[in-house]
Amino acid sequence: MNVRRIELGRLSPQVTVRRLVANQSSRNGLTPRLIVVHDTESHNRPGNADLAAIGEWFDNPAARASAHVCTDGDGNSGRFVADYAKAWSCVNYNGLSLNVEQIGGSTDPRLTWDHRLPEIRETARWLARWSLLHGIPLRRTSPDGHGVVRHMDLGVAGGNHNDPGPGYPLDDLIALARRYAYHLARR
Repeated sequence: MNVRRIELGRLSPQVTVRRLVANQSSRNGLTPRLIVVHDTESHNRPGNADLAAIGEWFDNPAARASAHVCTDGDGNSGRFVADYAKAWSCVNYNGLSLNVEQIGGSTDPRLTWDHRLPEIRETARWLARWSLLHGIPLRRTSPDGHGVVRHMDLGVAGGNHNDPGPGYPLDDLIALARRYAYHLARR
């Protein structure tokens, strides 16, 4: 993926589904220092049905899960937990993180992130926004640092997940987010 050649399009995320869900709680005074990138292990569907379904799941007490936002293959977003609240997505890191789910899967070898540019761009817009709003650096980091990580990087303390997968283009996502942040800061 050649990030420098990617056309940015709009600078801000496009929220097409908005549903503040029940599965959230207080950060208890903690400030986010991590942005955690996830995937849903579900199919992307054209339109907003996939984002609406994720919102319904996050609103179900039995799910015991949520994320701040979710992006889809059309380049749209669902907003489910406000930044000031704690989403339930990565166990011991919930209070320290902002979380973006991406509709897709790391376990399906037919799905490649290189072919999902609208979703990558929308996710990068969220990273840029959160970086500017919360002072989280746009850099790859360890779970103990300040920056961006994949859910799988959090290990057992983060729920021992494997998303968004070893082939996920995190460095490209971060480079694209830096481009968005640069243009947003100049507005």
